[in-house]
Amino acid sequence: MNYQERGSLRVNTLKFVTRALVLLVLAAVAWAGGDPWKTKPYQKWDANDIRKIFTDSPWCKTLQVDATWKTGIKYEMSDDGGMALKTGQGSAGAGDDPSARGKATFVVRWASARTIREAGYRNAVLEGQMKPEDAEKQLAQPLGVYQVFVGGRDMTPFDSTDEKTLQTTTFISGKRAKQKIFPLKAAIQHSPDGKKIIGVVFVFPEKTDSGEATVGSDEKYLDFVCVPSKAKIQTTFEIAKMEDSQGRDL
Repeated sequence: MNYQERGSLRVNTLKFVTRALVLLVLAAVAWAGGDPWKTKPYQKWDANDIRKIFTDSPWCKTLQVDATWKTGIKYEMSDDGGMALKTGQGSAGAGDDPSARGKATFVVRWASARTIREAGYRNAVLEGQMKPEDAEKQLAQPLGVYQVFVGGRDMTPFDSTDEKTLQTTTFISGKRAKQKIFPLKAAIQHSPDGKKIIGVVFVFPEKTDSGEATVGSDEKYLDFVCVPSKAKIQTTFEIAKMEDSQGRDL
């Protein structure tokens, strides 16, 4: 099985994880106490622990971006792989002042991490959607890929694009290697009625075709950049902090 096929297969294994990610997509609650992924096994996590992991942990980023789709201003990927700010037709009367354009909130989560997967399956167990032994079986299966989830209440920038396009305008990049890693797959997640986009799961390779790690052991930071229509979603993950009791957790 090649990496493209593996990426497609493993997206389906995150059903319960993605459900929990979507439910908590706008939560921004920081809970007191120690970090649950360090202080107790996931089988002991309660709803507060899960919420903390999904909102206030090294694997989760909440960011605000300019709601440029309301003014006609948009970002596009330039020929050299950089990001160019371009002005389109129309305006909401806000001019070019970012403070006047309004903001949109997005969450970016490293969904393939053990900690995130454990929180997703633990949430399913607490809600009666899965038996503990079934959660154990799912967690025992290696993914073989990295997965990053992007979600938000206003997903307008993703309405006018498709999965193939998102594969070319999204990447992760190590600060040390400075090499762009593009996704094998971009899986758009819809609401139950199919009318609304609620998130996107990006699948990145763990290894190159030659078997080398795409994220080196010496990398300390990873940039994530996603440029759908009229928006630029960018954040940095600190790998040194993305650790559980078993070590590095991507």
